[in-house]
Amino acid sequence: MKIINVQEDKNNLVKKHNNLIKAKTNLSSTAQKMLAMLISMIRVDDTEFQSYALNIKDYFDNVDSSSNNTEFAKDRALELMKNPFEIEKGVYYNWCSKVNITQIENYIIFDIHQDLKPFLLNLQKDFTTYQVVNVLKLNGIYSPRFYEIFIKKFNEEMHYKKSKKSVVLNIEIDKLREMLLIKDTYRYADIKKQIVEVAKKQFKLHTDIQFDYEEQKISRKVIALEFTIKANKKYDDDYLSSLHNFIAYIRANYVLQEIDIDEMYICVTENGLILDIHSNQLLNKNESMKKWQYWYNLAKENKLYCIENSHQKDTSKSIKNLEKKA
Repeated sequence: MKIINVQEDKNNLVKKHNNLIKAKTNLSSTAQKMLAMLISMIRVDDTEFQSYALNIKDYFDNVDSSSNNTEFAKDRALELMKNPFEIEKGVYYNWCSKVNITQIENYIIFDIHQDLKPFLLNLQKDFTTYQVVNVLKLNGIYSPRFYEIFIKKFNEEMHYKKSKKSVVLNIEIDKLREMLLIKDTYRYADIKKQIVEVAKKQFKLHTDIQFDYEEQKISRKVIALEFTIKANKKYDDDYLSSLHNFIAYIRANYVLQEIDIDEMYICVTENGLILDIHSNQLLNKNESMKKWQYWYNLAKENKLYCIENSHQKDTSKSIKNLEKKA
């Protein structure tokens, strides 16, 4: 059983098959965030689902919610069992097969449904990865879904052409209604004001991407929106403002790649642990955090020596502003 730790969770990754990203789900905002935290606990080397334990206090520390009582958290957990969703046409799935709210005090224990194994475990292609922190501060039921759709498109195109500065995504209004399960009572003016503009503002404040958009019209009727998605430079450039941002920056650029950091050849795992390549030793959470803290302190003082192993083809990028010649 894996017990979530709030600091670890902020640096964890959500990794989903793209069919799961495209699935239409009808969850509240706080249930979507709980689900993201749950999925972020899945380890990269898991071949079977474990029983995942979520600390209720950690949940409220991470989620922007006006409620902070145990019953509210339990209701959100049960919501993950009461909202089947469609991945394949006519085939419905559920997120959890069991939720235990009494086994350990102040924790909720989740068993992810076994039918979701092909969409969450041992993913080698057609998947999307993002840091869970990107969705934890997004408000409303639509912004987290918007983020997943946008980050999927952004990651796909940037993977094949890293020199691109932005990604364009054109979505018809009717298709947008279908993708986000927008209420039938919403007119376009409501969609623009209460969904698109809200997401635009929140992405800029809380996530690693941002977007602008233009309306596509026939006569005077808006039939589609053309979104231009790009990296949130304000977010990216803030990597020395906290230990979390420092770890997130290194992981976002170098996860599972060999790098030479402070004269120690390492590989950073998707869970933020550190593998000492020379000794083939995987540092545990506490040892890894001590190393991260040490390197972060050096980076803030502009004393961090960090140069990639030049014979690794996929580590040709330099760590901006952190690189310092010996």
